[in-house]
Amino acid sequence: MRTELLGAFFLLAGIAGVAAAPAPASPASPPAPIDETADRLEALEKRYKQSLVQVRYRQQVSRSTAEPPAEEELTTTGVIVSPTGIVMVSAMIYEPFNQVPHGVGIRFPASVSRADATISEARILLLDGTEYPATLIGRDPDADVAFFRIDGGEREFTPVSFGAEADASVGEQVVVLSLLPEPIGPAVAVELSRVQAVTPLPQAGYMVSTGAPDPVGSLVVSLDGTIIGFMDALTVPVPDTRSRNPLAFLSVIRDLPKGVGRGFARPARDFVDASARIPETDPVRRGWLGVEMQALTSDLAEHMGLSAASGILLGYVYRNSPAEKAGLQVGDVLVELGEEPIAVSREEDIGAFAETVLRAGVDSELSLGYLRDGARQSATAVLEPAPISAREAETLKVGELDLTVRALTYDYLATSFLDPDQKGVVIVQPPVAVSSNPNRVAPGDLLVRVGERAVDDLDSLRVVIEEIRTTQPDEVVIFVERGRESFFFAVKPDWS
Repeated sequence: MRTELLGAFFLLAGIAGVAAAPAPASPASPPAPIDETADRLEALEKRYKQSLVQVRYRQQVSRSTAEPPAEEELTTTGVIVSPTGIVMVSAMIYEPFNQVPHGVGIRFPASVSRADATISEARILLLDGTEYPATLIGRDPDADVAFFRIDGGEREFTPVSFGAEADASVGEQVVVLSLLPEPIGPAVAVELSRVQAVTPLPQAGYMVSTGAPDPVGSLVVSLDGTIIGFMDALTVPVPDTRSRNPLAFLSVIRDLPKGVGRGFARPARDFVDASARIPETDPVRRGWLGVEMQALTSDLAEHMGLSAASGILLGYVYRNSPAEKAGLQVGDVLVELGEEPIAVSREEDIGAFAETVLRAGVDSELSLGYLRDGARQSATAVLEPAPISAREAETLKVGELDLTVRALTYDYLATSFLDPDQKGVVIVQPPVAVSSNPNRVAPGDLLVRVGERAVDDLDSLRVVIEEIRTTQPDEVVIFVERGRESFFFAVKPDWS
């Protein structure tokens, strides 16, 4: 018994001794690495989530060219650009939207005019959950953006700032800040990306890889938060095989690539001086020189016997344009702008020169050096406001004749090889009963007479239509021209 107790005592003492002995020190765990990129992305999300908004607006939507437009609610992403609540969005909101499967949309179809692009109501949703009614206050046609005003009372908002010096190069790491759509949003999606290409044509900008379902309205920023670009739909010239030079024409369609893994970002400098124009007032227009241009390639320079390595060959000079008033002629080769050589040796280089001219502004004096018959000469051109293009032209819908027409514009005259003094109006949507025959009236035809009355412009057409409405004849004869051909058709009005 005593022996057992003594053994137990030594056993307990041994255990106690082991327990009392200091344990060997374990190596310290290394601190978790700091993810600087993640921290930057989080900071960008916090910085810009107060400035990105969802704009809900009601717009005319055309499902197909055979159906009339109907009003639907659409959404787009906007950015706040003023503490008072001015929101900038892509000017695509002005263009009727023809929806097709797979998220691809062609805006401004030929069968629907901008006159139908009426935005009847708009609301703006902020990411803090508040929603306000909004008022469309106008657009800047030069910057090709539109503006809403948030009706938020005395609340101050957090605006973004676009800088003129921001730039990016191919391969540069950038961040795309977009809005996730409902029902999972709206919330800011922060996406680390890279610039895939720097585009000179048809617009200067950046192609950026993105997984955003609809990137239009998103911001592209550097890792330090500088805004590099604003995502927009890519603008491309209207296809026309008769065109001398597509850069001379302002008629455009828009192709919105959704879900294709990349988006088009216009440079931040495009929006430095963008401002809203009230719809009822005449917008301030960009400067216009009035020429059609062709790049002076090495082959062309050799053929013409010129020593110049670059420049712009004038393929057409518009009548009464600043270029004509400055004495420029078809065949002249522009080689200097100011004191700088014009570095245009490829067609892709023309866009940068054209943008320089557009941004110089109305009444700006351009000192031009040019070659004529190999001899060096100089001229000064004073830029004038750019003429109204087909995209901006006024339209008129005559419901009784199932007819929509548009005012004549210089780009239509150029593409149709018509005299600048040509009279008439352009048919946008012909009467269905007449246009069913392929040999009859088609969009793009020129309406020059109704009955015995000449149609010089929209005003004269309005007068003729009012007279017809008074007499209400059973049949109205319209005369149209298509190139060198002319036709006349009888239309049965709907007086009901």
